[in-house]
Amino acid sequence: RKAPFGGSTDIALNGTHLTLQGVDMHHDVGALGAAVNYRAIERQLQILKGMGVNAIRTSHNPPAPEFLDITDRLGILVMEEAFDTWTQSKTTNDYSLYFNDWAQRDIQDMVRRDRNHPSVIIWSIGNEINGGTTTIAQNLKNWVLALDKSRPVTWASNKMSGPHYTSVDHDIAGNLDLVGYNYAPYAGDYDADHADHPTWKLFGSEVAAAVRSRGIY
Repeated sequence: RKAPFGGSTDIALNGTHLTLQGVDMHHDVGALGAAVNYRAIERQLQILKGMGVNAIRTSHNPPAPEFLDITDRLGILVMEEAFDTWTQSKTTNDYSLYFNDWAQRDIQDMVRRDRNHPSVIIWSIGNEINGGTTTIAQNLKNWVLALDKSRPVTWASNKMSGPHYTSVDHDIAGNLDLVGYNYAPYAGDYDADHADHPTWKLFGSEVAAAVRSRGIY
């Protein structure tokens, strides 16, 4: 079913029907900045849970360990994301400079560190990747599965159709367990793509932002 992290979707959790109401969260805590502050993170998540949120996508990097300790305790499910870039840069001096040398170690460190957190239900290998290849995607998936085969592997793409469309994103999607769409129908059409690829499990990995109105990109 579509749209867990920007809307809702239905899953079975321990044999019980559950509708996920999800949001994306960056690692900072507003005016307090990016340094880890346990109570600030806990307060954020308590407020979100009070609003009905029961699922978080970590955008676009692994969270602090304290974050997952809190999601475990509060019963909030997590899609944990590894990278915002692979080999092609988005900004000067970003992770693309280090990807070839560090990607395997970093993604496996993430999985090894966090695989025993029950709140983590999905691994994501990237967000809106520029210049992605099926070889890199398969390597990342294999590195994850070498350490944990119990969770699905996905990514978040804004290039499934529309002005940023690339056929390679469709090729990569076909090799993932779940297919994350950022900003459909701008970046893709759930119904049309599911009709063309009936085995794909589609979901909205990013479908609205706080600075926009619902239904308007």
